[in-house]
Amino acid sequence: MNRIPVLILFFSSLFSQDETDTTVIAAPLDTTTAIDSNSVQIIKPDEIVEIPVTTVNDSLVPLPEVREIAEKADKLPLDEPFFELKSSIDILHQQIDSLKRVISVYEKGRGPIPTIDEELLNLIKIPQLRHRIELQNGTIVNGEIIEEDDLGIIVQTSIGQLAIERDRIVNIIDDLPPNAKVELTAEPFVNAFPDREEITGKIKNIGAKRADFVRVIANLWSPTTMLIQRDSVFVTGKKRKYFSGIRANTALEPGSVSEFKLVIPLSEGDKVSYRTYEVRWESYK
Repeated sequence: MNRIPVLILFFSSLFSQDETDTTVIAAPLDTTTAIDSNSVQIIKPDEIVEIPVTTVNDSLVPLPEVREIAEKADKLPLDEPFFELKSSIDILHQQIDSLKRVISVYEKGRGPIPTIDEELLNLIKIPQLRHRIELQNGTIVNGEIIEEDDLGIIVQTSIGQLAIERDRIVNIIDDLPPNAKVELTAEPFVNAFPDREEITGKIKNIGAKRADFVRVIANLWSPTTMLIQRDSVFVTGKKRKYFSGIRANTALEPGSVSEFKLVIPLSEGDKVSYRTYEVRWESYK
């Protein structure tokens, strides 16, 4: 019985220690042996087991450096452009001058660019379908006969040349496209003076298409067939505006008649023996 007060005194002294002591005291317990209430085992100080307290590793990953933001953004000075203005203008002038030289060379070497109407179309050679050929099987061939003999003919069509035997041909008809044809209605009247000749006359378009820019050309010849003078005049016809923007009154519609007067100056000593005449025209859309 005397041991019980001693044990109580011992445990009370243990719990009365300072709370700042971080050492944990643990006594080995025997779970297989029952503790006798009459016998109390006293734990000696050298049997106290100290449990070490683990600490966190102090090695930390460093944070990236924070970029310092300037208070004001960098701006281009007002008096300094971001490109060289004078240099850019000089380069532009050089390119324009180079382009002008190229155009000048083209105009000198090839002449003016043809317009999209008659001038350009005349560059494209299309075979004229002058003949209409009827065959025994009823087929009609349109083209131009470029060669003919006793055995057959060779026709130039829009898709190429075609050889046709003579015994297969039933009929051949001229199938010319409508064209203008202007000629003199009669021999022009000549009024001769010492210093000039006045020639008057009439022309008529007997074709099936309008004739444009119609003019009459007169040639004066000497007794030795030498050309003394040559001159021409445009006739007065219908007014018309063409695709090129030109306006003229020298067009003759089919069946139209126009008068002309041509004055040809003569030099002293010129002796005119005879005269020849030409009528020329163009066809435009």
